[in-house]
Amino acid sequence: MKTELILTQTVEQLEHMNEALAALRRELLPGQPKKFAILAESPLEEMRRLQAEVEQLTTQIATATPVAA
Repeated sequence: MKTELILTQTVEQLEHMNEALAALRRELLPGQPKKFAILAESPLEEMRRLQAEVEQLTTQIATATPVAA
């Protein structure tokens, strides 16, 4: 199903963003907390967008009418 494929890809993107944020944290904290906060804004915003997309796709899958074989 196309929606399930999109969900899989979206979850993978979310995981990559989480990994990028963790790498940024390792690189900048605890030494440069202000720089971390500034640089983390964009990944965090993208993660919120992706999370909303995951929720929407999950709802679509849950409410989809099964196709008879």
